Amino acid sequence: MKKAELLAPVGKMENAIAAIENGADALFVGGKGFNARQAADNFTTDELQDIVNYAKLRGVRVYVTVNILVKQKEMKELFDYLTYLEEVGVHAIIIQDLGIAHMVKRYFPQLRMHASTQMSAHSIEDVLFLKSLGFKRVVLARELQLQEIQEIIKTCDIEVETFVHGALCYSYSGQCLMSSLIGGRSGNRGRCAQPCRMKYTLKEDGNALTKESYLLSLKDICSVEFLPQLLEAGIHSFKIEGRMKSPEYVASVVGTYRKYMDLALRNEVYEVTEADMEIMKGVFNRGGFSKGYYYNRGNAKMLTPNSPRHIGIKAGKVTYFAPKTGMATISLERDLHPGDGLEIIRKGKESVGTGITKDCSAGSQIKCHFDYYVEPGSEVYLTKNHQLLKQLKATYQRPQKKLPIHLSIIGHIGEPLEVHLNCENHRVVYKGDVLQIAENNPVTKEQALKQLTKLGSTSFFVEEVSIQWPEDAYIGISQLNHIRREGINQLEAALLSHEVNHPYKAYEEISRKAAIVPIAICHVTSLEQLEACLQVEEVTAIYWEWHYDDVTSRIALERCKAYGKAFYLNLPAIMKDTSHKAYNQVIKAWAESDIEGYVVRNMGEYEVVNGLGKAVIIDYNMNVANNETIALWQERGTTRVTVSVELVGEELDGLIGDKEKIVYGTLPMMTSAQCVLRGTPQCQKGVKEKHLFEIEDRKQTSWRIQTDCKACYMQILSYEPLVIKNSEVQRLKQSFSIRLQFTNETVEETKAVLAAYFGTGTKEPLKGTGFKTVL
Repeated sequence: MKKAELLAPVGKMENAIAAIENGADALFVGGKGFNARQAADNFTTDELQDIVNYAKLRGVRVYVTVNILVKQKEMKELFDYLTYLEEVGVHAIIIQDLGIAHMVKRYFPQLRMHASTQMSAHSIEDVLFLKSLGFKRVVLARELQLQEIQEIIKTCDIEVETFVHGALCYSYSGQCLMSSLIGGRSGNRGRCAQPCRMKYTLKEDGNALTKESYLLSLKDICSVEFLPQLLEAGIHSFKIEGRMKSPEYVASVVGTYRKYMDLALRNEVYEVTEADMEIMKGVFNRGGFSKGYYYNRGNAKMLTPNSPRHIGIKAGKVTYFAPKTGMATISLERDLHPGDGLEIIRKGKESVGTGITKDCSAGSQIKCHFDYYVEPGSEVYLTKNHQLLKQLKATYQRPQKKLPIHLSIIGHIGEPLEVHLNCENHRVVYKGDVLQIAENNPVTKEQALKQLTKLGSTSFFVEEVSIQWPEDAYIGISQLNHIRREGINQLEAALLSHEVNHPYKAYEEISRKAAIVPIAICHVTSLEQLEACLQVEEVTAIYWEWHYDDVTSRIALERCKAYGKAFYLNLPAIMKDTSHKAYNQVIKAWAESDIEGYVVRNMGEYEVVNGLGKAVIIDYNMNVANNETIALWQERGTTRVTVSVELVGEELDGLIGDKEKIVYGTLPMMTSAQCVLRGTPQCQKGVKEKHLFEIEDRKQTSWRIQTDCKACYMQILSYEPLVIKNSEVQRLKQSFSIRLQFTNETVEETKAVLAAYFGTGTKEPLKGTGFKTVL
């Protein structure tokens, strides 16, 4: 069983101290820009330097998140930021945008790259692709099961990091556009508004199947009970989510995981106590924890149907409520103390809370005032445990973490006193004043040791010491103190030293031009849609949604050949290794046909089809937002890239290369390993007669559900088609191929859309929605 790194989330300096004092091996932090938690406090450049220095002097690594999509206009600012991070000597940067990797390879060879979970890496093929780009570690998608993680570790020879505790996104990270579409706050830009924490109603063919509830809100993952199995799997780093959480949260989770990781490594009897679980639950839980996806696919047990917020630990039950006075009688199941906070979750209504001002014993009854009606029988939760928070704060209020040093003191009469300090593979030697022969009061060995090992508030403690000291030696006490201080200063400087051993070059904008004249493309999902598109002369290429169906796909290919249209096979959004094993040879066999090429939606699919002699198109969900990313894919031999649908207006100007833009389409806003139909009579697996399923939000907007039952994932589609006005399309045509994406449209609807973009005479304006400028 190998030791794993314990990686803690840090959104402010207090959290960093809490993490280090409670046993973190590494921290991940964000600067003020370019990171996926823009709502966290984050760090200025000076503060980043401080936290890196503080951590290094305590043997802790610091990884900086640069894990958002970067727009073209931001590339020079990004370059300057990466320059700074390399100079600071951060241990690694965590990246979502492949364009950053392209820039790092060209300009910053000393920056170590970790692939963010925002890259949605979910297969061996995904990981091998990232390894080929120079990544040293991959943070895997949270949707993988432990067996799948083990296969990746055995096959890929790269560091693997997984989330072990904290919040779970409903969607694959990096594959969610819902917040962006609703209000211009993009998860890919670090500003997610968390629409998955809102209430929804499930509908079938327009009829409600459920009451309004938190259908998309997941419990936090907790893996402390099966840490030995994760260690046995060979996972390199255990990541805790929570850069926006409190320092007490960091202290509770890091401290608990440190305790049990060490216990597992000692091969002792492994049993997690309820008291330790209550510590973590008492600080933050959403109605209990789940095991995440390590041992199962998504299921209803992972959801928090009653509340998406922290609900604490059950403290009692309401036995009586007086509506006139608003006083509730509560029967307590646990002790309460002044400063505690209680909350009652009311079904279908806002929760209500109150504070405690005196000690109350378990088994007693107390009366509390609430502003709203409380149903007798309602459970009461302790959401703020004042004593627990004080205990956790005490773990980091007076920092104790220090680095051990080996100290050698060498003294000879007539020679300078030497101190040798060894720490973390660094060794410094400091020579002080010459030792004299004492005329009256010699300095004893004990006195010398006392002064030279008095490290006080420094970052070190003496673990081992040796001394050579003549009996009749003399040196001033002030000189001994000076030698100690200077030796420690030099040791700190050695530990913090970081040299950039390559010359810096000025940033040069990527300037490749498109090599091919832009074209018009239709993506279709049915033969009926295909026939409508084949009639349009301007449409020269068809993207056919494969659906794992070779028979219908062959018919579609023949129809395209008959009309002289290029035919591309559009591959699934998610292909885990089970899908790769089942379908890779089938996908490769298509290269022997007359298809023009493949449209790939993840890195692993690119790995499969690259080198087959066919064109490769990068789809929009691979988040291409700048010229560095475009250049990376073109250097890899791809024919064309589809730019992110989140880019609008002037953000598209200045992009280079052969590229395309979706101008119409009902697109997935979330791609999830969860499925609201799984385990219900409405499950669509193996069902021939498909029904229309939707989720309706609090504004009565319905979002259609689309399932892939072969790969067992669900997608939530945009509530209306994304529509770019024809006037803007005409401008885009000058430098972009344009794509119309047909999903569930009927033949009549398909023809109407085609007429709006390619017809002559009077055209009906299309109804739809679009992305605002994404912050």
